[in-house]
Amino acid sequence: MPNREQPPLDDLLSNFALGPAWARGEEKEKRPPNKKGGGKGAKHNFKGGERPFKGGGHDRRQGGKPDGSDRRDGSSKFQKAGRPFKKGGRFEKKELAPPAEGVRVTIQPDAKAVRLIVKEVQQVARVYSLFDIASTLLSKRERCVAIFERKDNMEPMWRSKAGDALYLSKEDAQANLWHSGARGEYLEQETIDVDPPSGNFQAVAKCGLSGKWLGPPNFHTYQTELRRLHQQRFANMPFEAYAAKVRTERGEDAVNAWLETMTKKTRWRKKGAEGEDAWTDDLAEAQRLLSSIAFEATYESTHHAELPASATGHQLSGPLKVSLKLAFNHASKHAAMVIPALCKILEAEHLPVFKRKGKLYTGPVRPQPLPKDATLAPRPAQIVDWIRANREQAKLEGLWNAVLPEGSTAPPAQYAADLFWLLQQGHIQLHMDDTLVVMEEREPIPSKKKVAKKVANKEAKIEKPAAEESAPEGPAKEFEVGMSAEQAEQVADLTPEPPAAAMEVQPEETPGEETESPKH
Repeated sequence: MPNREQPPLDDLLSNFALGPAWARGEEKEKRPPNKKGGGKGAKHNFKGGERPFKGGGHDRRQGGKPDGSDRRDGSSKFQKAGRPFKKGGRFEKKELAPPAEGVRVTIQPDAKAVRLIVKEVQQVARVYSLFDIASTLLSKRERCVAIFERKDNMEPMWRSKAGDALYLSKEDAQANLWHSGARGEYLEQETIDVDPPSGNFQAVAKCGLSGKWLGPPNFHTYQTELRRLHQQRFANMPFEAYAAKVRTERGEDAVNAWLETMTKKTRWRKKGAEGEDAWTDDLAEAQRLLSSIAFEATYESTHHAELPASATGHQLSGPLKVSLKLAFNHASKHAAMVIPALCKILEAEHLPVFKRKGKLYTGPVRPQPLPKDATLAPRPAQIVDWIRANREQAKLEGLWNAVLPEGSTAPPAQYAADLFWLLQQGHIQLHMDDTLVVMEEREPIPSKKKVAKKVANKEAKIEKPAAEESAPEGPAKEFEVGMSAEQAEQVADLTPEPPAAAMEVQPEETPGEETESPKH
């Protein structure tokens, strides 16, 4: 049985580092204290004429501006730090590159990660919510796969036959072929010593992102080197934006540092070729040579491709990276989207999926109700009785405390084996939060015919009094069983009178007079 002091998901998919922070027992990262101000709410001692907020604001005594635009070059301190600058009281967000047109990206769990979950569930015999499993999988890209689909009436995509790269166009695939393993399979590469270029150089350009020397701006290899570095390391950035990052340095030290890099030269040739004429030190020419040899053997056109959701760098075209990022962020916020795909993988791994209180779960076996009158051995019966008696607060810790012998700190091995047997039989469920639940028998659900018959009888009882009220009735009885005097009077008033012809007219009698009988 798992250690009680250890969170349930602590060991779940350790190879993939699965599990949310709350389940892994990790504490939130503590923010380092503010070196300048000592943190929020810190008190400042204004001794010796020190001014508050020394590094955080502007110096009114020097006439500085609040927005930090008091620099000599007119730039803002926000722009210098590479952060979005504040305009109109709000921080403007950097515009994202557009996603790939006509490409649909679907995020699904990686079958390898799900198999580790299946192994964990079978070993610990716990029940896990599918929503929690989906959230755990979506917490890392390495645990998911991305499916790229493009309409058949559009241009195909180009996928590496090794299955680890995808590009929107053939040109992108050819450009990235240089960074694949095909270069080492088809080309030879060597570095030789050469004499540095001679001349009177005053200034040297340097990449502002990588720190690599590019050479004097008027040198004949400057543009070639600039585009080569952009293509190799910063292809996701527009060339104009990258060129704006280049800075120029003057002085003898900068020139000598660049000349030192020019004492080595790299050159390439096709494997198996002989002679000095087969070598080339032109990067563009070497790339064209590699494409003519290895492109058809390395890439294939397709409208459907599946890649790891962690694909980065040179494995995807720029627009495809944006599409993947948007799709993964959306799936992370709506984890229920991947539950259907998760159910299919669990079904293939022969792990049951069932519903309880409107939520989907998975466990070692399907729930098997335990009858109230079931005969169990003493120890399993004690476990079941305790869980039923403490239904609202039936936790694993409470169970062990109830059956723990005096002076013992570990659960008895016999009780642990019996509990594991009950879990494997499906009579008891052990959830992630250590809650224990006995699977009780449900009341039998009546068949559809019985339900329809009851409904028909009920409707007939409702319609019968209405039919009796519409039919004319004779004189009301003096009293009916269960009818009050007031109700009897109301019924008598509603009774129709007999026709006039049927009534006998009685002569009026005068007091004191006798009625004469008719003479015959």
